[in-house]
Amino acid sequence: MDAHDVDWLRSDHGARALARAAEGVASGLTELAILDRLRRDLTPEQARAVLALIEGRRSAATKFADAGALFFDRESAEQATAEAVARHTAARFAGATRIADLGCGAGGDALALAAHAPVIAVDRDPSRLALVAANAHVRALPIEVAEASVEAFVLPGDVDAAWLDPARRGDSGRVRDPEQWSPPLSVAVAIASALPRAGIKVAPGIDLAAVPAGCEIEFISHEGTLVEAVLWFGAAVTAPRRATVLAAGLDGAASLAGAPDTGATPIRAPGRTLYDLDPSVGRASLVDIVAPLLHAWRLDEHTAYLSGDEALDNPFARRFRIDSWMPFAERRLRDALTDLGVTRVEVMRRASPVDTNALETRLNRALASNRSRSGEQRVRTVALTRMGDAHIALIAERER
Repeated sequence: MDAHDVDWLRSDHGARALARAAEGVASGLTELAILDRLRRDLTPEQARAVLALIEGRRSAATKFADAGALFFDRESAEQATAEAVARHTAARFAGATRIADLGCGAGGDALALAAHAPVIAVDRDPSRLALVAANAHVRALPIEVAEASVEAFVLPGDVDAAWLDPARRGDSGRVRDPEQWSPPLSVAVAIASALPRAGIKVAPGIDLAAVPAGCEIEFISHEGTLVEAVLWFGAAVTAPRRATVLAAGLDGAASLAGAPDTGATPIRAPGRTLYDLDPSVGRASLVDIVAPLLHAWRLDEHTAYLSGDEALDNPFARRFRIDSWMPFAERRLRDALTDLGVTRVEVMRRASPVDTNALETRLNRALASNRSRSGEQRVRTVALTRMGDAHIALIAERER
């Protein structure tokens, strides 16, 4: 959708066409049938815009509670920050006078930022700015838009905070070099460093050597997936490193912070419990902070599996009860699973070269006879990892 399409969709004519199309979707009509119906009294461009908005709202439904009222096409919805994540990062801007959202896209972050202060949303793409303006109107939020590149935009004098989201994709896909982002990371850092508080959204896989001294880096996982990393500056800094978990079962965010690992966690053979740490913990290098909370130890200095003899709940780890473990050999593993009466396995790994999908398929095929002998389902997890120089397999039952 371009800016003209968005303006038309916001008109009475566009709203009526959208309502007709939504009725068609609800009644089970195909996209082709809906398009044919719309073209009876709309131009082809208008009909395509209606379908693009419907598709965008469908894509946004997993990220925004009110996606059915917001304005997205599929691409902008896929790129938008999930609302739970945006609200978490926006909380650090409480107390700001005016916030600049630089590289705002369709405005997922701007919507959250505007709950704390008026926002000026800047992007060089007028179609994205039209979406921001439409979404700000839907929620009645104080968001002003400005068309400009981040490098050329002059911050108004009353802006005392900024959120920067450099574009990290090019024509050939994901751009890994931070200095090839738009704007380059060095430019974003210069802007952030000149303000009382600021945050820069960066790739979760960023090389930590590229992180400037004096800022905080926070790694954020949402529903078990590492989705975002943020560099914090000025008054927004709370610690050298932070790992944050956002999940439906949590009341708000679970977060821990501190200095990166020094190797203080002891290394021992597996106990009765296996802990698979949330990816935010490993990326933030805060294993030494989590391990004492679990009364646990490492299996290897290079992996984020922990083990212990207690079964403790913690938002930063999935917990498994260990049945047995052994040096990895597929036949021996298969025999052990058969002896346990296991009917199905899932395979996960850390620091293992094994193709987990292929191994899982072979093991489940071999366990078919267990499934045929008993109607009872006995599911186990096989965890492949290193323990010193040994490649080991753990058979465990997921408890949390």
